[in-house]
Amino acid sequence: MSKAKAKLNGNIIILPLHYSQGGIRIADKNGNHFSSPTKTIRDKEYYVEWMITNNEIKLLSKLFQKKNIGNLIKFLQKIIKFAEDSEYSRRTTSSSEKEIAEFEGFKIYRYVDVFNSFEKVLSSKLKVRLTFKLGDYGVTSHPHMYVLVPFDFKSLKIKNKEGNIKENELLGSGCFGELNLSEEELKEIILTLAHASNNHRNDLIKVLEY
Repeated sequence: MSKAKAKLNGNIIILPLHYSQGGIRIADKNGNHFSSPTKTIRDKEYYVEWMITNNEIKLLSKLFQKKNIGNLIKFLQKIIKFAEDSEYSRRTTSSSEKEIAEFEGFKIYRYVDVFNSFEKVLSSKLKVRLTFKLGDYGVTSHPHMYVLVPFDFKSLKIKNKEGNIKENELLGSGCFGELNLSEEELKEIILTLAHASNNHRNDLIKVLEY
């Protein structure tokens, strides 16, 4: 299981940034990741790419006042349009039968994996991305949910073992983010994620209810 998961320290969300693989990684504006996060320079154009899970949503629900959880669930129950039902959620492989080379009697053809990304910039300037990926057996696609936090987001602090990291400094050993989100910002994230699929919306309701 990946260690790159969000944790809570009081009302502060801790996002580990020193893993090159896993649920939380550093990405540039084109979605490219860094093989050595600790040797990466802090740049305001970069993002924390957080592939958020339902378990993490459950954790974040502790940041809501109990009375507001019920209202959030009511909003979730009203969502009836889902990205999964759209024609744009289908992931396909296309080929124009273009032969590009030969190898030991094999003809080599280039195939292209075609997929769409559903992206929404929230009022807070956070971004939510829904990307449909094929399952283990490559039969049906299912949504992966991401929250993208800009490095220059107002309530994000980038730190390492030595303290705060300034612009153009190396992220360094043990780098991590400290993120402080309001209830309204969390609500907007959860409602946006719920548009992934009917099943995901229902799962979100379940984790918030218990």
